[in-house]
Amino acid sequence: MLRRNFLQICGLGALGASALGVKASARVVRGGKAVNPRGSARNVIMVNLNGGISHVDTFDLKQGSWTPADFEPGTFGNLFLPEGLFPNLVNHTDKFSLLRALSGFEQVHQRAQYQVETGQSFNPTFAKEHPHIGSVMAYELAGGRTDADLLPTFLAINARVQGSGMLSSSYAAFPISSQDGVPGLVHPDGENTFRERYAALTALDGERFTESSKGAAITDYHNFYTGAERMMYQPELDGVFEITESETTRYGNTSVGQGCALAVKALARNKGARVVQVTHGGWDHHDDIYTPDVLYSSCAELDSALAAMFEDLAATPGKRGGTLLDETMVVVTGEFGRTPGNLSGNSGRDHYPYAYAALVAGGGIVPNQAFGATDGEGWSITDRFWSQNRYITIYDVVATMYSALGIDWSKEIEDTPSGRVYEYTPKVNGTAGYYTDIVEMFG
Repeated sequence: MLRRNFLQICGLGALGASALGVKASARVVRGGKAVNPRGSARNVIMVNLNGGISHVDTFDLKQGSWTPADFEPGTFGNLFLPEGLFPNLVNHTDKFSLLRALSGFEQVHQRAQYQVETGQSFNPTFAKEHPHIGSVMAYELAGGRTDADLLPTFLAINARVQGSGMLSSSYAAFPISSQDGVPGLVHPDGENTFRERYAALTALDGERFTESSKGAAITDYHNFYTGAERMMYQPELDGVFEITESETTRYGNTSVGQGCALAVKALARNKGARVVQVTHGGWDHHDDIYTPDVLYSSCAELDSALAAMFEDLAATPGKRGGTLLDETMVVVTGEFGRTPGNLSGNSGRDHYPYAYAALVAGGGIVPNQAFGATDGEGWSITDRFWSQNRYITIYDVVATMYSALGIDWSKEIEDTPSGRVYEYTPKVNGTAGYYTDIVEMFG
């Protein structure tokens, strides 16, 4: 296989991260606050609703003169939801809860999306240095990997996401298209030819790449080669990136449906994948939100995908004696909410970060609960839900995902390219661990 084909398999985004030149000896030190990571999950699935879902029409449903009759609002278990938008999901309220107390301040897509992916505020000076939170998780979980772990730790389905920043590119997201799977896992001239050519390439490169004196960028390239080679011709991975006709029917023939199916298959195979981000675009509903091809279409795609995903996670045995859902924390959220009350002049809803919602499940989270509350139209948070004297932010959600995986979210990395200490979650007034695990969601 040609070298350029390996790079196409692995993604050229690795170069930008590795070219930052972080020292291989970058070290982690504890922050200034003792925290107690719960370790209640082995895996994390993040479903990113790109564009910002309207909380008041979905996860924090508010009824008013604007509400279409076919939303069919109703109470399912302890959750108030629009059955007309989520006819499948309402049958699985025993598997998830709704966090209705999120608050933020970013109203621009790119800046808010950066927060979701990195758990940091956007600063152009450090933007390339900050890793995706999935890369931080992969970095922290690296010590537990074995020779049987053939899949990358962090998979990103349907979108190119933030890179590994100042971490090694070995921890970058492995990009997957839910429509195309992972091409290149077999060679067109057969396995024997591939093995011969790969052996020749390895002999030619030699120690120049395995122990490169030319810096981390060259070593990272070598690691991508070896990582890709390890996935080729592996019977243990047969079908892991393929969607069956039955799965297409249940999850939906959509990018988010197939993405969620792939997430479950990758985790269930137990071959090294531990963190998955599935991106579902098209939620920026400024105009004509209640027309069939806008909110209804987006919700129909999400409904089938989440319902099937929760059903399969709950039916799949986990590694700890329970189910895969028991040991997988799932977070479904967008960048922010959308303006409550009556629709805008364009019959849509605009960006609104001050009160919004997320769907959360698994990894020890108590199901069938509404955590927090907003006022009658969804403008402001009336029940903060937790013991902290402030609102819950996306940084707290990030800290909670870290905690669920057993990661100390107050950690810092000192040896960075800029010389600026990187904080797993941002300090406030010099205090590490200010943003914290949302312990009240767990049993």
